[in-house]
Amino acid sequence: MKLFKLGDTRIKCSGLLLALIPAAFVLGSFKALLVMMVSLSLHEAAHAMAARRLRISVDSVEIQPFGFTARLDMSRASAADSAAVFAAGPVASLSLAAMNSLLESVSPAYASASIGMTEFNLLIALVNLIPAMPLDGGRLVYAAVSKRNKPRAFVWLKALGVFSGAVFLGIFGLLIVNGAVNLTFPVMGVFLIAAALRERPETYLPHKTKRMLRSNGSLEVREIAVREELPIANALGLIPRGSYGVIGVLDEDMSLKARVPESELVRAAGLIGAAAPVKDAVALRDEKVL
Repeated sequence: MKLFKLGDTRIKCSGLLLALIPAAFVLGSFKALLVMMVSLSLHEAAHAMAARRLRISVDSVEIQPFGFTARLDMSRASAADSAAVFAAGPVASLSLAAMNSLLESVSPAYASASIGMTEFNLLIALVNLIPAMPLDGGRLVYAAVSKRNKPRAFVWLKALGVFSGAVFLGIFGLLIVNGAVNLTFPVMGVFLIAAALRERPETYLPHKTKRMLRSNGSLEVREIAVREELPIANALGLIPRGSYGVIGVLDEDMSLKARVPESELVRAAGLIGAAAPVKDAVALRDEKVL
């Protein structure tokens, strides 16, 4: 559900989180929900501020229980810049936990209110550092691996996200067997499984061809030949607006090496970066990755 637009960034809210709002009123947990919303907002604001400082476009942000799903254009970002953006959230949560703990130690009145800000932000930081998609820890690992290994790493990190969610649901089941109920674990479990299953490699270009196809029912196909060393971003940029491109890849002898559809080049850009040469996209295609 779209809430509003902040500059060029769309701010959305998941249906799961919206369902928690009436549940919080019924269960008398509105204060806990408010703590969660403030903490998550600051966590995501840190991601957005780091991205904008590094001139990385933030397309949309969806508020989720125990985390956010941010759509960033990371295709041209270096591994170091990507790591800085994804680390910003956990660092902000840990800093907020430390600041709140300090405030509790110097103000007995504030400490007696016991709003749980310290504990929740520690939980957010630790959960987000799990090396699994779509959490920050998984994105940090993905940014650290070499371009050649990114497709395989993406599959494993996505699977780890589903597995982590299943572990949280298992913990919830064990607690019930032992006579204890903690709704934190099932909420985290459902969120992780759903978000991991929806995870897709970042794409480079807006879906202009899909919009044109939906509106007109057809697209003109344009074939363009490029040298295999040309960056994927440059090859995609040669496709005329309103057309669907097929890129002919030429080797050093100017012989046709392969024909790659625009859709496969976009997927390759999401996996290995738009700055990678077209020949790397051809290699991924040959390996049946695309």
